Amino acid sequence: MLEFQNISIYKKKNTIVDNLTLSVPDGAVLGLLGEDRKGKSAILEAAAGCRMVNKGQILLDGTPVFARETQSCRKIGYMPGAYGFYQLLKVEEYYELILSLYKIRGRDQRKRLDEVLAFVELEKYRDTFIGEMPAECYPFLYLGQVILPEPEWLLLDEPFGTMDSAARRDMARMLQLLFEGGTSIIINAPMYQEIMDFVTDIAVMEEGKLMVYGPVEEVYAKALLEAPVRMQVLSRMETALEVLKQNHLVDRVTVDGDEVIFRFNGGEREEARLLSELVTSGVLIRNYMRDQADMESMFRR
Repeated sequence: MLEFQNISIYKKKNTIVDNLTLSVPDGAVLGLLGEDRKGKSAILEAAAGCRMVNKGQILLDGTPVFARETQSCRKIGYMPGAYGFYQLLKVEEYYELILSLYKIRGRDQRKRLDEVLAFVELEKYRDTFIGEMPAECYPFLYLGQVILPEPEWLLLDEPFGTMDSAARRDMARMLQLLFEGGTSIIINAPMYQEIMDFVTDIAVMEEGKLMVYGPVEEVYAKALLEAPVRMQVLSRMETALEVLKQNHLVDRVTVDGDEVIFRFNGGEREEARLLSELVTSGVLIRNYMRDQADMESMFRR
C-alpha cells in the first residue's frame, strides 16, 4: 500500500499540497484528476523520492519512502512529465546502463533488456542512437526505462503528453498489460476513453486539496448526481418553479427562456416522484435530461 499521511508541500510562500491524506491499495490503478497540475505532479514526485514533503509522511508498505530499507528505487518507477536521455547512446546501450545501475548484469541483463524492448515495441531501434529516433518514440523509450527493474508501483505524470490517438491507445494497452501483470499504477492524466477501461479508482485534486477519492463506480455515481438537470417547460412555468422550490432535494434553480436548470440530489426513485408531481400539477414538459457527468469539475464551487 502507498499511503500519503497528512502531507503538505510548499514552494516559497505558496502551498502546493495542503494536508493531503490518501491510501492507495496494492493492485489499484488510480487516476488523478482536476486542474491542479502542480499539486498532482508534486505528490508523484514526493512518492518517488524526488522531492521532500514539508509536513506529513509517505509510506510504502508501512515504511517511509525515504528510508533505505524500503528499497523504493526498485519498488517505485516514476515517469515525469518531462524527461531527457543520453542522446549519444544507442537504445541498447542506454538500457544496459540503467540495468547496471540496478546491479542487473550478465544473462539476467540480456534477458530483461530483450523483454522490455519487445514490450515497448522498440526492438527495431535497438542499435539506433537515441538522438536519431523519432520523437514520438520517446514516451515508450522512457516507459521501458522505468519498468526495467520490474517495479511494483508505476507513478506516471501526464504520460500521454501530445500523443495522437493511435499512440495513446498503444500506451494505454501497455499500461493495462502491466496492471494485469500485478503492477499498481497512479496516473496523472485526463480520463481518456483508452484508460477508463482499467482505472479502478479516482482522486480529484483542487488547489492542493483532495476533493474526492474512491472507486470509479462510486465517484461516477456521485458525479451524476452533481450534474445539472435541464428541463424544457412548455406551459405552467410558475407551477413548475413552485414544485421545484418545495422539493428539499432540488437546489440551484435557474431559468433560461423555457428551460429550467437545477441540481437534484436524490436517487432514481426520488427523481421519478418529482417528475410525477410536476405532471400531476399540470406542467407540460418536453425534455428532461441530465448533463453528462464531469468527474473533473463536479466538486468545484
